[in-house]
Amino acid sequence: MIHHHEFEKLTVAAYQKPKAGNQMCGDSYYVAETSDYFICAVADGLGSGDMAKDSSLAAINAVKEHQDEDVESLMNRANEEMRGKRGCVLSVFKLDLNTRQLEYSGIGNINLIIYRPDGKILRPISYSGYLSGKLQKVKVQTIDYPSGSSFVAYSDGVQISSKNYSMIARFDSVHESFQHLTDTLPSTNDDITLLVGKTV
Repeated sequence: MIHHHEFEKLTVAAYQKPKAGNQMCGDSYYVAETSDYFICAVADGLGSGDMAKDSSLAAINAVKEHQDEDVESLMNRANEEMRGKRGCVLSVFKLDLNTRQLEYSGIGNINLIIYRPDGKILRPISYSGYLSGKLQKVKVQTIDYPSGSSFVAYSDGVQISSKNYSMIARFDSVHESFQHLTDTLPSTNDDITLLVGKTV
């Protein structure tokens, strides 16, 4: 399933596909823009199917309901929602549209790649583990995100080879990058979530 999100400052394309044999994708995501910030969250529930979706959606709903808070707080709120659930991995980033500073935190194997206009490619570190409702140490990184930068965020069902990094950075639009990635995705027996975004 493909969705396009057209905001004032950013454009985002998203692709989701459930694991073979499942009707429900165990991943969830959320993107939103206000006058002050852009926020993106991607969660992957442990396992697959309905129970995985229940966990990932609970984490994303926690982010959505409290999105004005800082990234550390959002990660902690999502973790609290995992009590009694299977658990999930989660990455959240929030871009201040005025200062162009991006705050990022990730627990588990959700990947984020940032492509800057100066040619630099950044891969913020996600820390090992998963959200389970137990006490979880959260680390937040702050990254410069100049106007004209783009990002790719994806769950572990997506494999992007390093040779694709420079190609993605050269594309002028989200739709070109997105089309290239979806056309070259190798087959996998896992849930897939892929987001491509670029500042206008």
